[in-house]
Amino acid sequence: MKDGNAFLTALDSKAKTFAPAARTTIEANDELCSWLLNPLARWAGAAYGERAFDDAAKGYARYCMGVWKCQQQYEKTGRYTPEAMPEIVSEVYEDEGYMVPYMWAAILIYPFWPSMINHIAMYRDDFIKALPSKAKVLELASGHGVMGLLAAETRDDIHVDGFDISPPAVAVSKRLLDVSGHAHHVNFEVKNALELKLSDRGGTYQGVIAAMLAEHLEDPRPLFTVIAHHLADDGLVFFSTALESAQRDHTFEFHNESEPIKMAEEVGLRVTKLVSDSGNPVPGGRFLPRALGMVLRKR
Repeated sequence: MKDGNAFLTALDSKAKTFAPAARTTIEANDELCSWLLNPLARWAGAAYGERAFDDAAKGYARYCMGVWKCQQQYEKTGRYTPEAMPEIVSEVYEDEGYMVPYMWAAILIYPFWPSMINHIAMYRDDFIKALPSKAKVLELASGHGVMGLLAAETRDDIHVDGFDISPPAVAVSKRLLDVSGHAHHVNFEVKNALELKLSDRGGTYQGVIAAMLAEHLEDPRPLFTVIAHHLADDGLVFFSTALESAQRDHTFEFHNESEPIKMAEEVGLRVTKLVSDSGNPVPGGRFLPRALGMVLRKR
């Protein structure tokens, strides 16, 4: 790894508590983490300057502390969050001061958390590289945009449309897009993923990305309906979600891997690959936080 070391250097000074664990994960998975972090560092530096790395480190530390506190609260109450969806939208997704640091953290967990490493491998090797030639890809809740940009970095022949409900998140993705060199085949817009018209002709995307979205919805079933509608017969889906993993804006509580699998099967999708890795549980707790990732295709 070269350019991506800037993130680790920033952790050493701005998030010292979390730096050793991140370095251990990266050292064990250097090639894979470099695939993500090196281009991200180039884009971040070009878009935001050197301060991007300190901001990312501080955002990551804040995020990790928030996750731990939410998980402890989850153990006490037995449910994710008391916040209602309208309040989450206004206080989280539309709040630039909250969302920009959150966006940095939301991508850095992939190379920094052991529970997310297999997601990177599956996303790259079993989704991006397996997409049909000249695939059109739909990213639902594109957030920071890095997942779509990594797809474009790996496959110059594909086109990516990314939609997200959060204006601050889309602003981040557009800023990274502008310096990435991929503006000719990537587009990001502010749009509610679940309001994409099902009346329109379906099957127009050979790839659909729905990464860490389902747990943010009050009911994920409409999400699977949207995915199945827009997916072409020869297309692939990269889907991921959190199980028993509390955060401020997590609303739907998956307990078992079979739950999202069943929702996918109910709309005519089948699993071709699955990973589910655990994070750090509260000692003696009832719940085991996990990150589930799947590649899906039509039956």
